[in-house]
Amino acid sequence: MLLGLTGDPGWPAPAEALASARRFLEQQRDRHVLVAPHTDVDGLSSGVLALRAIRMLGARTTSRLPGKGEHAHSPAFQERLSQVGAEALVVLDMGSRAGPIVSGLPTLLVDHHPSTEFPEGVLVLSSAGHLPVAPSSLLTYALVAPLVIPGPLEWLAVMGTVADLGADAPLPFLKDALRRAGRKAVTEAVALLNAARRSSHFAASLALEVLMRAGSAADITEGRVPGVDALRDCRLEVQREVARCAKAPPRIAGNVALLLFSSGAQVHPLVAVRWAQRFPEHIIIAANAGYLPGRVNFAVRSREPLDLIAFLRELDLPPFEGEFAHGHTQATGGSLPAKEFLRFTEALGFRGLQANDVERRGVAPG
Repeated sequence: MLLGLTGDPGWPAPAEALASARRFLEQQRDRHVLVAPHTDVDGLSSGVLALRAIRMLGARTTSRLPGKGEHAHSPAFQERLSQVGAEALVVLDMGSRAGPIVSGLPTLLVDHHPSTEFPEGVLVLSSAGHLPVAPSSLLTYALVAPLVIPGPLEWLAVMGTVADLGADAPLPFLKDALRRAGRKAVTEAVALLNAARRSSHFAASLALEVLMRAGSAADITEGRVPGVDALRDCRLEVQREVARCAKAPPRIAGNVALLLFSSGAQVHPLVAVRWAQRFPEHIIIAANAGYLPGRVNFAVRSREPLDLIAFLRELDLPPFEGEFAHGHTQATGGSLPAKEFLRFTEALGFRGLQANDVERRGVAPG
């Protein structure tokens, strides 16, 4: 049995929701469709699956990726989307919030993150709440499978699933699908592709190009498509930055450990995961003052089975300017102006932090 194609009418999303989303795609024959996926491997795999299916239907496609620190509700990204002049939009793996994405443009949103807010007038296909929750790539694969020859594209769903949930995730038929795709090749390809967006060069567009050219995970790991050498360079940079920034000394307040450092690479989630292994009873906040100018980007992780989004939202805080407490219950974070971040850390019990503690510092760890 192919991954995700179990015949269960309630999984990975209700059959009627899948059918409605499929009708949306079929209505785009001979039209211009803009596909906008998230830049991690789950999002990129979703994007490639959608692009290939939409092209099979005879539509013309354009793809656009959010920039560093952007998502589907970032005004600058929305402006770029609106300038394409497409007749329909498919947004993948970028969560859901209130407010339009591109006003007046027929839109399908495919996602797996829990949310209670959805853009008005947008068709939503979500696997959230349908256990086990399928990542966006697996949901997209189930969506497009009747529109394509599904077997040759299964590896893309495997890639996104392993990237988001790990190779041992309790999903139906993942073990067999991973064997078909090649476990070693999949895990290596995931690391290479994720390094592209984490690199200070933010090479997500290169990762998408590599994934579009490849016919298997082994095509990537064995360098059979152009661009893999550049992905390897990105991975080396990210590995070095993780090792450097993870040396930042932790500050402790109660059961929260705060690490402050500065890097142009998106290493704060990886540093948070590393320190969660060291301090398994703590909530880890890895804060990067060098990722975006004037902002502190931070990742929150814990080995404890905690709802970290709820933990952040239950703090006694005024409304923030910036991003805060989105994502997954056990993998969240935010992006705040430095002044707002200091208010946040004070609410957590970290007293005495100053503006110079969260300044961008080039290559020097905080």
